[in-house]
Amino acid sequence: MQIIVFKLNEKYFSIGTDRIDEITKLLPSINVPNAPFGIEGLVNLRGNVVPQISLSKLLHLDEDVCYNNVMIINNDDHKVGLLINDVLKVMDIDEEEIQTLGSEGDNGIRGIIELDGMIVNILDVDILLSEKEGLI
Repeated sequence: MQIIVFKLNEKYFSIGTDRIDEITKLLPSINVPNAPFGIEGLVNLRGNVVPQISLSKLLHLDEDVCYNNVMIINNDDHKVGLLINDVLKVMDIDEEEIQTLGSEGDNGIRGIIELDGMIVNILDVDILLSEKEGLI
């Protein structure tokens, strides 16, 4: 399994590369009044309207974050942009290395893995962006 490891609020997270279309610098967005929780705005990505979503809010982390990048996720028939700090690396891991967290998987964290002395949270994009969150 190939993952992209990135930083958010001094914590480390990863998402499988099979769900990521691209990573770009922060794009100027248009604020949307009364948008669902987590949506920071809409961006024009080469003619496509893409919602930018605060990953910090979805994970209930400190919201005082300086975002540098947007990770464009392919979510079924449409794309969403997850706001992140910095991308650290792309790497291959074995599925067996992932330590599951038991019943906490419903919060979007599939498990953890230790990489180079860091604890990296493996995110489940399907749960994070599920309709039950009211985002899509």
